Amino acid sequence: MTKNISLQKLIEAKQKADQKISAMSKTQREELNLTLDVEHAYYSSALEGSKLDRKTFDELAKKSS
Repeated sequence: MTKNISLQKLIEAKQKADQKISAMSKTQREELNLTLDVEHAYYSSALEGSKLDRKTFDELAKKSS
């Protein structure tokens, strides 16, 4: 029963996120994608033992856009 409740909450959260994303402009979606890419790169590298700090990743993101 708990799994069904959690799954339902996950489905509802995704539906809300999809609605918000679809209401964004193309520029806003591109900015969101870049931000999420930087987040992913930062945390992935941290898990792999990288010593680069968050500021470095933010600077790289600015250079790439």
